[in-house]
Amino acid sequence: MANTATSNVTPPGLQDWLNSDNTADVMHNLGVVYARLSSVLAEILNLQKDIVSEVSERIKKISELMNEIRSIRFAAPTDTNPNPSAPLGRTKEDSLRILRAMKAFGIPNLDADIAAAEKASGPLTVGKIWADSMIPSLQGVSESESNRSNQEGLRLQTFTSRYTQSGEQSSTAQQKKGQSVGTVINNMRIAG
Repeated sequence: MANTATSNVTPPGLQDWLNSDNTADVMHNLGVVYARLSSVLAEILNLQKDIVSEVSERIKKISELMNEIRSIRFAAPTDTNPNPSAPLGRTKEDSLRILRAMKAFGIPNLDADIAAAEKASGPLTVGKIWADSMIPSLQGVSESESNRSNQEGLRLQTFTSRYTQSGEQSSTAQQKKGQSVGTVINNMRIAG
């Protein structure tokens, strides 16, 4: 999954702006600054939305993995077989997909299981104890991703608020500029 959120957003340099279109009208300049800030924040906002979507997708995939492991049907443990086994998935490809996905999410010590699944002719057979130990590991990863999702969601709200504020401030500066020009023109008419 491509991480588009690693792109850097660099606002235009202040000196470049001052050299390009700074005017004697302070309200106009302020309006331009806020408009440019709004433009940069729009880019950041879109990147943040991508991050939130990626984290949500990771949480969904972790949940799907947990459901696949929970769906393994083991026989009841007995005195002679305290750790009954069952196939991990329906095919060898299912086993490899599940194991590799778990490893990608940070579950440790799966290399031996992946190697065994690659050599097997069918799905990898796993014990109930193995499956029971993987669920809490995946839940831990899911909780970590949920915490990250909350943090990224708060960042998204912050950027949304700042974006809205900068747009409003740009509009306000332009309105004040218009009012100030109107006042000057009215004063000139009265004086003339």
